[in-house]
Formats: sequence, C-alpha cells, structure tokens
Amino acid sequence: MKLEKFLIQSNNIGKDSLVWNMVGSMIMAFQSVIMLMILTRVLGLNEAGIFTIAYANANLFVTIGKYGMRNFQVSDVSEQFLFQEYLISRLFTTFIMTLVSVIYVVCIGNENEYSMEKCFVIIWMCLFKVVDSLEDVYHGLYQQKGRLDVAGKTMAFRLGITLIVFAIGIIFLKNLLLAVIGATVITVFLLILFNKWAYRLFKETVKGKISFTHVRDLLKLCFPLFLGSFLSFYIGNAPKYAIDSVLNDESQACYGFISMPIFVVGLLNNFIFNPMIYKLSVMWNEGKKKEFIKKILIQILIVLGITSTCIMGAYICGIPILSILYNTDLSPYKIELLILLLGGGFLALSGLLVITITIIRFQNSLTIGYVIVSLLAYILSEIVVEQYLIKGAACLYLVLMITLCFVFGLFLIYGLKRERKF
Repeated sequence: MKLEKFLIQSNNIGKDSLVWNMVGSMIMAFQSVIMLMILTRVLGLNEAGIFTIAYANANLFVTIGKYGMRNFQVSDVSEQFLFQEYLISRLFTTFIMTLVSVIYVVCIGNENEYSMEKCFVIIWMCLFKVVDSLEDVYHGLYQQKGRLDVAGKTMAFRLGITLIVFAIGIIFLKNLLLAVIGATVITVFLLILFNKWAYRLFKETVKGKISFTHVRDLLKLCFPLFLGSFLSFYIGNAPKYAIDSVLNDESQACYGFISMPIFVVGLLNNFIFNPMIYKLSVMWNEGKKKEFIKKILIQILIVLGITSTCIMGAYICGIPILSILYNTDLSPYKIELLILLLGGGFLALSGLLVITITIIRFQNSLTIGYVIVSLLAYILSEIVVEQYLIKGAACLYLVLMITLCFVFGLFLIYGLKRERKF
C-alpha cells in the first residue's frame, strides 16, 4: 500500500524526523482546540465546558498509562530493558489507567452531581486517550532506534483522521457522546493498522528473553517519573477541577478557551527539544558534561524567548483571535490570558528540567517537588477560585508553575554537582 510505504520509508531520516515530529506534535497540541472550536459553534458553551473537564481528566489519567516512561525508554541507549518488557509494563499501566478512570468518574460524578451523559463523556474520553498510552510505547521504540520520523508520521495521520471523524460526528449527529465514541473506535483501528506496518521495521532488533523481574524493576525505576507526570498534570489542571467544583460548565469553557495558548509555548519548545533527547543522552553517557550543560542553558534561553514572543503576541491580538476561534466574547479575560501564558512559559521550563533530570538519572528527586506543589494546589485551589473566580484560577496556575520550576532548578543543580569531572 502507498500509505504503508510512506509511513515507514524515508529518504532523509533527520529532516523527516524534525518535520513529522513537528506536525504530529502540532496536531496533538491543537486537538482539543479544534474540537472545542467545533463544539462551541454546533452545541454551545455548556457542552464545551463538559468537554473541557472530560479532556482534562483524560489527560490526567493517561499519565497513569504512559507512566512517565517515554523519555526513560528513549534514553535507554544501552538497552537495559527489552522492548517487550516496556510493552508488558505499558499494558499493565494502561489497564490500571482504565480502571482508575471509571472508579473516579463514578465517585466524582456522585459528589458533583454530574448528569449520566457527562459521566459517559468523561469515561469515553479516557478510553479515547488509552490509545495514546499504547501508541506511546511503540513510538518510544521507533525514536530509540533513530526513527522518530516513523513515530511522527503515524501519530500525525492517526490524529488527523480521528479529528475529522470527531468533527463529522458533532456536525451531523449533534451529540458529544456519540462523536467521542465514534472517534475512539476509529483511533483504535488506526493504532492497530499503523503500528502493525511500522513494527515490522524493528521486529528483528528487539528479540530477547523476557524477564518479569525486569518488568517489575522497570516499573519500580519509573515510578518517580510516573508520579511526577501524574502530579504535574494534576497541578496544571487544578484550577479546572476547582472551577468544576465551585463554578459552572460555561465558566469552565471560558477558562478552557483562554488557557489553550499555554500549549503553544510548550509545543514550540517541544519542536526544538524532543529531537535532542537522544543526542543529549548519548552526550551525558559519553561524559561530555560541559557540552551537555551548555546545550541545556541554550534551551532555557530559547524557552524564555518563545514565552516572551507569545506574551507580546497575545497582548496585541490574543483575545480577538480567541474570541473569533471560539465564537465567544472573551474580552473580559485579557489579563487572565497573559497571566496564563506566563505560567505556560514556566510550565515549558519545568518540562525541560524534568527531562534533563531524567537523563542524568536523578529522577527520584522529582517526587519531592511534585508532592510539595500538589499539596499547595490541593489546599489553595477551591479557596482561590471561589474567591476570585477565573482570575484567581489564572494566578493560582502561575504561582504553582513558578514554585515547580524553582524546586526542580535546585534539584538539577544538585544532581549535576554529584558529577565532579566537568
């Protein structure tokens, strides 16, 4: 098939890796943006609010499935663990993800008096994200073997087709639940088909005797990364959970609209940094510490530059553009938008620090920072949002991100100082 050949073959792997990782990451980052644009025009603010909290919950629970393992897998240049061991561990964590999602929805739905439809939308959105969890372990293999281009292509086509199916479902069925179910069925089919084609390239390179002791050790090693990624998403979405508890679905939708540009900052940074993870891992393993630190400092400056540019752009035309995109008057929320974008810059910086700490294998320290900031979020969220509404939610987000960066910065400095030979 022509599509199969296109997905797995490349005349310039380096160029295609950069381009298709960028395309796939863009579609992933703007997936919810596009879905919300369609929803607000066809079904209105209330349904958009339900989708916003459903998508937030799904992204939180997919961290259980992914288990923070992707960067560890890609940076496992010595192949300490077999791919099959990564896969078995991922199947286990994805099962736990699904179970926890259902239990959570039953409990929180009763507490917050969700409608039956809202409960099912959240559950199906979590099932929709199960595919991201399973796909991620295959893409980790492709990237580890130097074929990020294959991962980028398969992700881009799967997400693109799925978005089209979702849009058709909303426009013609005018029902959020049915649209999510249809999109989930299609994305499962595409996951199986695309990775069946792509895996053939690497099948002969991943043979070995599977050890369930290794699987256990892998889960143990990556637990701090999982806990970190889970708490990180909780921290980032804490304002949304507070809005869900004390405000209404329309307020949730408006906060969702103005918080979407946060992902632009992270997305632009991912374009630059993701292709560098493997090279940085090799650099660190080869003892090129000074060159390693120099590359990280350059990336920090890039984060600052991208964040500043995005804030200036948002100040000039952010609100008019968002109002047009979502067919909603967002003019009362200009200050909140700028606050959230500044928080997005600190989010991108914290992500860079997490990856760097993982590469130097000091990931156990991450747990402490995430626990501290998560407790802060849990204590303050509902109080601040109830008192100051959406502006309170935006300020809370910024404070949480700054605190996270400060703590991780200290851990990174300490982790680097353990290595005396620079």
